[in-house]
Amino acid sequence: GFPLAGVKVTVLNHPEFGRTHSRDDGMFDLAVNGGSLLTVRYQKDGFLPVQRHVDAPWQDYAWLPDVVMIPLDSQTTPIDLTAPTTQVAQGSLVTDMDGDRRATLLFPPGTTATVGGQSLSDLTVRATEYTVGSEGPSTMPAELPPTSGYTYAVELSADEAGPSLAMVQFNQPIPLYVENFLDFPVGGIVPVGYYDRRQGQWIPSENGRIIQLLSVTDGLADLDVDGTGVAD
Repeated sequence: GFPLAGVKVTVLNHPEFGRTHSRDDGMFDLAVNGGSLLTVRYQKDGFLPVQRHVDAPWQDYAWLPDVVMIPLDSQTTPIDLTAPTTQVAQGSLVTDMDGDRRATLLFPPGTTATVGGQSLSDLTVRATEYTVGSEGPSTMPAELPPTSGYTYAVELSADEAGPSLAMVQFNQPIPLYVENFLDFPVGGIVPVGYYDRRQGQWIPSENGRIIQLLSVTDGLADLDVDGTGVAD
């Protein structure tokens, strides 16, 4: 809730514009060539990076919206990719007026990971939710596309990817589970996308699904995936 000084401010794909840093009051000034839509990047060590778009006018100035920068989740989970069993990584428990939830990632055996073409055998996984409390909309990594509603967003990261949060590539899908804290109907789809900081845009992904855990039999979950109330 306080002004953040020393935030590095640049424009995506325009190194010729140079850079500036926010002052003690959180404000900054940056001169650019006007007449186009630009993507402004905010970066500071210890905080998740943020991007915002601005239509820069000719011979004039434009104000960007206030942004809130948040630190990475302090909870980490070590993942050994050589392990023969499924491993679970979880973020911190989050609680606000919408309810309680915790991002849970499942790493199946046989999973491999690379960053920048380099193979990794171990990961230090974090899951940092953006959409917490009244300031949630201002913490988002970027503005949402016009066809998407503000619901839930989480930064899934590995410390091994470095402070720039380089993209980690896996050889198979890594399931993500979040409690149904918004009480969506069982069987419904969950539109999913991710923000690509290199391109400065949201990328659509496969839909998720609302499921319900009915019971546990011999250590295995009995799931309702279509809303009938019967295990599928």
